[in-house]
Amino acid sequence: MRWDTGPAIDDEIYSRLRADPRYPEAVRGFAANMLDAGDADRLLDGILKDAGRNVAALSAIHLHFSGGLTLPRLKILCASFGLVSPGRARALLLYLRYLGYVEPSGARGGAALYVPTARFLNTWRYHLRAVLRAVQVLEPAAIGLLLDKFDMPGVFETYAKVLCDVFLDGMPHANMESPYFRVFMHRNAGIQIMHTLLAASTGDAFPPQQPIALSLSAAARRFRVSRIHVRRLLDAAERDGLLRLSADGAVQFEQAGRDAIDYIFSTQLIRFLSAAARTLVLTRDLGEAAPQAAPHHAPAPVERDRDRPAHFG
Repeated sequence: MRWDTGPAIDDEIYSRLRADPRYPEAVRGFAANMLDAGDADRLLDGILKDAGRNVAALSAIHLHFSGGLTLPRLKILCASFGLVSPGRARALLLYLRYLGYVEPSGARGGAALYVPTARFLNTWRYHLRAVLRAVQVLEPAAIGLLLDKFDMPGVFETYAKVLCDVFLDGMPHANMESPYFRVFMHRNAGIQIMHTLLAASTGDAFPPQQPIALSLSAAARRFRVSRIHVRRLLDAAERDGLLRLSADGAVQFEQAGRDAIDYIFSTQLIRFLSAAARTLVLTRDLGEAAPQAAPHHAPAPVERDRDRPAHFG
């Protein structure tokens, strides 16, 4: 429960996370798990391309479990994040239908009602497992308990709802006009390119201080964008002072880039842990007694989430 911070994360929470020697491993594990998830499922890969699509999927699941998914409700919730306009929310609902992730199911209050398909629910369940397996390195016992309970009725549903609430509560504290948001959160495959850089980084320091090799061609093939698109994204990041590109193609983060990465990913990990803490409280009657604190010197390993439903691919 020490990670259940409320809407604002105070400095003590950030300091505790950054002082934890397992923090770099957790971030790299999260980045690697997200990349593996996209590689395993091309439909999920589309969702992971940018912040808007992530928000639409997160919101659609949340609304389904809390009163029903309709276009008016999706517009309101997406707009509340400040990342998706009502107009784009409509387009993203059509995108989810195109993927076979939602389908119409009657009407509610005069608005068409949509429900997630089994494929979408299974995909999101495995996606959230990948998230939890990354942060398990920071809280092995508690997150292990949640993962053990995850397929019990109501547990996945509760975590999905709480996670949306946790991120929504924190949005007023985010600087969405920052160069990092403009370059990496909103551009197609920007999030995935950042995950590629972080997963490839080495050493105990986080954010990365050493140059990181990046093949533009390999990144373009992996994320199904053009090589020119990847280059333009990196050029934009360089113009904004986030990173420096060397002649041999290596990427090195500037101090402004390291500060932005540290803030973004430390906030994400804390939000994941906060949602996990609340979920354990809300579902405590479904499992054993609350877990004991795990020894600091014996963390669970970060796993790349290679488990997936048989229909993935």
